[in-house]
Amino acid sequence: MQQLLPRILCSTLLLATGVVLAAQGEYQLGVGTLVATQPHYPGSAQSANFVWPVPYFTYRSAQLQIDRQGATGLLAQGEHWALNLSLAGALAVDSDKNQLRQGMPALDWIAEIGPALDIQLTPKLQLRLPVRAAFATDFKQGSAIGWRFEPQLRYQQEVATGLQWESVLSLAASSKAFHQYFYGVAPEYSLATRPEYSASGGFSGWRFANGLSLRQGDWWFAVYSRYDYLADATVADSPLLVKEHQLSAGFVVVKILKTGLW
Repeated sequence: MQQLLPRILCSTLLLATGVVLAAQGEYQLGVGTLVATQPHYPGSAQSANFVWPVPYFTYRSAQLQIDRQGATGLLAQGEHWALNLSLAGALAVDSDKNQLRQGMPALDWIAEIGPALDIQLTPKLQLRLPVRAAFATDFKQGSAIGWRFEPQLRYQQEVATGLQWESVLSLAASSKAFHQYFYGVAPEYSLATRPEYSASGGFSGWRFANGLSLRQGDWWFAVYSRYDYLADATVADSPLLVKEHQLSAGFVVVKILKTGLW
């Protein structure tokens, strides 16, 4: 799987590039502010509160749609299914600011990318089956850290004009390398309170997320919450995973600055 996934990813990106070059549609550019609180990483004892500027970009054409959920209609599609591009990521963590990771290397920014099979079960309910390669980077150098498989049930409904509700129930399985990056403790970093730990691949836990978004003219507003359940995860016995139940929440407001054809 470790050798096969880069080939799948390369093929996905080549096909995606061809579709993007062939497509012509409407884009939107904007800038906004995100206010959020979330754990340093799943299972961490500490959370981070932050206010960040965020970019905003969407693109829609007959063949392609790009938004915060990734890219759809990108590779292939049928009447009730599509092969698309799935994106995900995680924030960097300074180990000096995390009690469990004191003296350990920092966790870099994480980017995940790969193909996803989307199956439309009903007009409002979708099954998404993404497989993503994961990469860690400090923007000076980067490295592959394994892969993730994250089946999702996604429910969407327009509550009112411009007001959209979305719920996502997902579970994840990750490679040994991915788990080791977050939860492994090498011998040189072991302590009496943080014993050496070698992670294994397998189940990574459950997640339930909800979001509500509103579009009003050139303004876009969204609020979200997320619950993670990690008690059944393969790495639940890691000394770096101490919280089996976690909540995250955030609010974002965006001003759309430019709309045009590309």
